[in-house]
Amino acid sequence: MTKTDGTILTGQILSVADGQIMFQSHSSTGSVVKLPYHISDIKSITMATPDAVTKVKSAAPADVVTALEPVVKQYAGLPADWIVGAMAQLAGAYSALGQADKALALYTQIDTLYPNSPYHAQVIAGKAGMSLQQGKIDEALAGVQPIVDKANQDIAPSPSDGAIYASAFLVYGQALEAQKKNEQALEAYLTVTTMYYQNPALSDQASQLAKKLRDANPGLGVP
Repeated sequence: MTKTDGTILTGQILSVADGQIMFQSHSSTGSVVKLPYHISDIKSITMATPDAVTKVKSAAPADVVTALEPVVKQYAGLPADWIVGAMAQLAGAYSALGQADKALALYTQIDTLYPNSPYHAQVIAGKAGMSLQQGKIDEALAGVQPIVDKANQDIAPSPSDGAIYASAFLVYGQALEAQKKNEQALEAYLTVTTMYYQNPALSDQASQLAKKLRDANPGLGVP
């Protein structure tokens, strides 16, 4: 963990709460030291993604909730891509299980903890997915269209942006399919599998949607 003054701290991040990171390290005498550091004083963090997060990338919603609820409770607010991804995945699982209030609360928490950050696009994509589930097709399209437009102009997205774009294109494709715009929908799904394949869970979902669409429409191609 590197502070804004350049100081490098080596140890273990125990938890995050109230804008502070509880950090455990060892003193020069070998004793265990636990100290809080305000997030605003931290420049960067290097921390391996917890196994609980990596193991549920393609899991069923109920399993995602079981695995990620304690992780999100422990680390929400940490300036790291993996925790925001976990929060978004947990919100998606809540939505899939019909727990819309919990999903919305989590998306709101992302915006609150990470204001004016690129993660806001993740919230927009997630909420658009909820609109899609509720049959609000036009609302879903309006939500993801700016993200899709940005993605089409981004020739070298970062891993975190790639995950957001993949989520947006999945919603985009399903909304287009609901409008019977099958060619455009297929193109959206294939965009995920070819451009954002670094996100296995999202790529697999897109592949399944593309196969189902093609099976139902023999001879279907992209525009």
